[in-house]
Amino acid sequence: MKKEKIAILLLFVFYLCTITQFTYAQSVIVGFYNFENFYDTIDQKNVADEDFLPQSAKRYNSQLYQIKSAHIASVLYGMGEIENANGLALLGIAEVENKTVLKQLAEEPLIKKYHYQFIHFDSKDIRGIDVALMYHPNHFKPYQYRTYSLTDSFHFTEYATRDILYVKGILDKTWVHILVNHWPSRRGGERISGDKRRWAATVCKRIIDSIELRDPLSKIIVMGDFNDNPNNRSIRQLKLANPFLPLFKKGLGSLAYRDSWNLFDQILLNNQWKPCPDAPSLTPSRLKWPYYRIQNKALLAPEANESDLKYYKSMIYRNLALTEQEGKYQGYPKRTWQGDQFAGGYSDHYPVVIIFKAKNAENPLK
Repeated sequence: MKKEKIAILLLFVFYLCTITQFTYAQSVIVGFYNFENFYDTIDQKNVADEDFLPQSAKRYNSQLYQIKSAHIASVLYGMGEIENANGLALLGIAEVENKTVLKQLAEEPLIKKYHYQFIHFDSKDIRGIDVALMYHPNHFKPYQYRTYSLTDSFHFTEYATRDILYVKGILDKTWVHILVNHWPSRRGGERISGDKRRWAATVCKRIIDSIELRDPLSKIIVMGDFNDNPNNRSIRQLKLANPFLPLFKKGLGSLAYRDSWNLFDQILLNNQWKPCPDAPSLTPSRLKWPYYRIQNKALLAPEANESDLKYYKSMIYRNLALTEQEGKYQGYPKRTWQGDQFAGGYSDHYPVVIIFKAKNAENPLK
């Protein structure tokens, strides 16, 4: 009887050891957020920022700017608290005017402790609102970065649009390639403007292909405000796994228009990213993740090991503070402006988030 108890105890210990092999302790938060017209109050040359100056109809001044900056910082703080993470590891940004507002944002009291840094280039977009990448230096080390223009001999010859920002670096010991996008708007209607976004997708796909040609095992994150939904042709053109497609099919979105939800804000992954065994929002049939068989180690990329980051979960980050509680736009994201009236909100978009898990290399039973 005593030997049987010992045998059962040993089996139980072995079981616990097996479980710890699939324990991913650290949460690594990667987000994207459209800041909705995050301008400073200074008139910039060659930038159509006249609507966001003290003498404009909006009467945009330093006081309103400080409110906007503090509100954005509070959102970033909340995102960085998801799954008990230590701040945001990466944040793709759309609609930011320049380095000045990013620098001052990083100094906001709520998030100053993270010492966020950023990568930003001024584009030739006439409104001067660009994309950027903010990062936590304890989680991410940039190595290379540049921009790609959507302008060529046949596209955007009369006016420029936002560039695609490319950044290569190390995210928690994993080399990653990041593309931050803000594709052309739907001004004039979805069908009329669709060709512009499909061209943006073509440029983005060429960048992806060039990365994978040089390194077939590369891990790629493509994020942005695509001004198209997960089921639109432009997004499908990228041929990437889309963790936000299941959320879209449930009727969820990151922005609302005429009582209809759109999920323009997305974070996409190439097929070198592997899911955690216990990823709650991932099944092969729903996401169609290429090479998904986490138990079969032969199908993992040759460089993959137990310390690699793994995909865990995707989400649209929303709460009561970010949401209109009354009036005509009840239930919508609480935006900063209603026409020329300062509404005191945050953005007309909700942020989107992907949670990665980093394997705890230490076995707690040892």
